[in-house]
Amino acid sequence: MREVVLARELVALHPARAVEAIDQLLAAGRHQRATEDLIALGALGGALERLSYDRASALYEAAKASDLHDVARLFFAIPGVEGHPAPEQNVPGVERKLTLGERKALARGDRRALMALLGDPDPSVIRNLLMNPRATEKDVVTVAARRPARADVQRVIFESRWQARYHVRRALVMNPGTPSDLALRLVASLVESDLRAVAADGHLADGVRTQAKLCLARTRR
Repeated sequence: MREVVLARELVALHPARAVEAIDQLLAAGRHQRATEDLIALGALGGALERLSYDRASALYEAAKASDLHDVARLFFAIPGVEGHPAPEQNVPGVERKLTLGERKALARGDRRALMALLGDPDPSVIRNLLMNPRATEKDVVTVAARRPARADVQRVIFESRWQARYHVRRALVMNPGTPSDLALRLVASLVESDLRAVAADGHLADGVRTQAKLCLARTRR
């Protein structure tokens, strides 16, 4: 219910005012302000998921225009924010560049082909790789932990069956390139030692670190 209400407020406000409100919410979490603000911060990830593409794009542009970098990072998963990777890519062990279609086919192949594609930048190739019965949890963790990470690739992992694996969820949360809305939804599933690591990692978005601190506070009650 909080996510629905917050999403409605973000739609009703002018984009510039909406991103200011999000920035204030993140600041409240950083400084451990009112409990109501911290509860709203916990609902932020789900609220952003409910926004339409056009609204999320408008908020992203407003955040960039206002130099609100932490807020802008929340919207990195918007399709089109990142440029599309080149259709032809080098693949280890192959002399020529392979087309997207060739790489998608290889991602369904044997272990040797699969291993060569763990660094592929295209989400459609990674989606095929994740569905390959020869893929292992270690493979998926390697992709999820890769830096720099593409937001669209991280989303493909989040939406796959592999999200049920703890080490995959941990790798997604611990990667600064994972969209913050996804990381915020996964933080609460981490064990205490990993929550401490997230809370202390200055490379992660402030909202993600704050959410980890909130989870830690709950475990100590």
